[in-house]
Amino acid sequence: MQMLNSRLFDAIASAVDLDDPAEQLLAQRFMIEAIERVTSQLPEVAKSAAAVAYRYIAGAATAEEVIRERVRLWRAIEGRDQSDAPDVLKIRTAICVLHPMDIGAPAETLEYFFYFWQQGGLSQAELKAAVQNNYGI
Repeated sequence: MQMLNSRLFDAIASAVDLDDPAEQLLAQRFMIEAIERVTSQLPEVAKSAAAVAYRYIAGAATAEEVIRERVRLWRAIEGRDQSDAPDVLKIRTAICVLHPMDIGAPAETLEYFFYFWQQGGLSQAELKAAVQNNYGI
């Protein structure tokens, strides 16, 4: 990870317990807010990811809708999913917000989010602002 993103991730990881469901929800909200801030920088296919994720955590969308959105994005990069092309990395950043933090490895999801964000060339200023807004860091 780039130095700034590494510092931001480390600051979050040291300030919160991502095994705590409340902290997982905050991490999910953080990622959604961050991606909303850069929606205009995302490929067209990924622009709805934040809205779907937000509707889900607000109780207005089902898990099936989130899964459909995630599958749609994976299909958009099918065969290129391991590419370092900025559009693929931006889509993978959007996919991260569609993964519930309470299953699997929440710290790993957050780490991938930061990595894809930086490698995809999304706005570092907007990422830092979302960290500040959600974590006060």
